[in-house]
Amino acid sequence: MSKRSLRISRGAAIWSSVNSIYAAASVIFLLLVQSSCFDPQYGCQDIAATNFNAAADENCCCKYPNLILTVDQVYDTLLFRQDFLYVGANNHLFRIKSIAFYLADFELFRGVDRFETGDSTVFKIYDAANKDTINKTLKDDFTLIRRAPLKNTVATFREDGFFDKISFRLGLPTSTESIIPALAPSGHPLNTQPENLYRNGYVFLQAIIVRDSMAATAADTLNFSGADLGDFFIEGSGNFKHETGYDFPMTLTADWNKLFQGVIWTTYD
Repeated sequence: MSKRSLRISRGAAIWSSVNSIYAAASVIFLLLVQSSCFDPQYGCQDIAATNFNAAADENCCCKYPNLILTVDQVYDTLLFRQDFLYVGANNHLFRIKSIAFYLADFELFRGVDRFETGDSTVFKIYDAANKDTINKTLKDDFTLIRRAPLKNTVATFREDGFFDKISFRLGLPTSTESIIPALAPSGHPLNTQPENLYRNGYVFLQAIIVRDSMAATAADTLNFSGADLGDFFIEGSGNFKHETGYDFPMTLTADWNKLFQGVIWTTYD
């Protein structure tokens, strides 16, 4: 082979190598471009949240579990029905048209450890000293219970595991006494209600009763306030489990036969 042929062969080999390197570099560059254009998937990366997303690349938008209270309302062995005749003392018939009541200050216990719900809300409070309206942030697990819905969302509760006791208030704490209901957040239980549950202070429990079975008998509205009930707490012990990442369901049974037991509707005021 001549020297000229050898040079051509070597040149062709070099040029082929250059082309191979260029092709490889192009593929690498393409992969880099594709990688840089990747859109991250946003989602909640907290396993304690109800919307935990194991495939998320960027953390956002976590929603945490709520304490959900189901209230089973009964009259003795019967399912409670509004505007229904019940048998009271001395076999006297009376009618319960409706019952509404507030619950608040929910706490769960694990031995000596105490856990509260995690929500708070800004309310408009009347400041009597300065005769002005001010903002006040309060722990917010205020829950208004009626015949429906059966399930009531109390507030967020993030602690999981087992608990051995629950405690909550029938009624409202003294911190709510100066709240201006008309200025509470729209749809909030402490805003004005159809039952007129604010009368120079919130009504803790209201029962509308007809004292007999006669259709013409006018209903009486019984309003129980803080002055009547005081600090009245409902407590229950057991083995309550809150699954990680799920709402925490609890059930309360309200037996109105026990509330009205012994009341003589024909003579009592």
